[in-house]
Amino acid sequence: MRTGENTPGLTRLAVRIMTHGSLRWASALATVALLAAGAGAQVLATGTFLILPGESRAEFFVADNRGGFTGYTTRVSGTVKVHQLPDGTFNADVQATVDARTITTGIGLRDRQMHRDVLKTEAYPVMAFRGSVTLVAVTLGRPLAARVRGRLTVRDASREVDFPARILALRDEYVGEGEFVVRMSEFGIPVPRFLVFVAQDPVQVRVKVVARHQ
Repeated sequence: MRTGENTPGLTRLAVRIMTHGSLRWASALATVALLAAGAGAQVLATGTFLILPGESRAEFFVADNRGGFTGYTTRVSGTVKVHQLPDGTFNADVQATVDARTITTGIGLRDRQMHRDVLKTEAYPVMAFRGSVTLVAVTLGRPLAARVRGRLTVRDASREVDFPARILALRDEYVGEGEFVVRMSEFGIPVPRFLVFVAQDPVQVRVKVVARHQ
């Protein structure tokens, strides 16, 4: 596509989106339009971005014989360093931690057992991830498709994880979402029991990361 081609159509679409109040999506659309217009130009923000606790979130779903339960925390922090490569593409290095002590399921007794016997948060107060993000595809008007690869540490065990993610690119902020499955047994964690509840080994992990330019 030549630079400037279809610009009026993109402008009209951005105006319609802004009219409906979605300024963040309008900004994302403008970013992707720039990507389509010039592959060689720096169109995504680069540098160091801080992961914002409170706006970011880590969620864990565990199935059990009664349907399952979800634990979550918004105490996610760390850094994302975005680079532009010589070929004009982008990737990022990510270092993130989750404050395991703040994970809650909404039931105090279960939370206490989880922190004491399962996560052992007194000895291991954080979960950690260190890895990279690579763009997979750019689709006009949609979040960027990416692949996340890295090493997740829970308690004293580390395992490789690899999962797809969706990234909304704004002027000075990235919002990324993804999900993957791990097994408690991979981290040396015995499958927990709580009263009449018996959990299953797989854990569905969902993450939302909001990272703002430092």
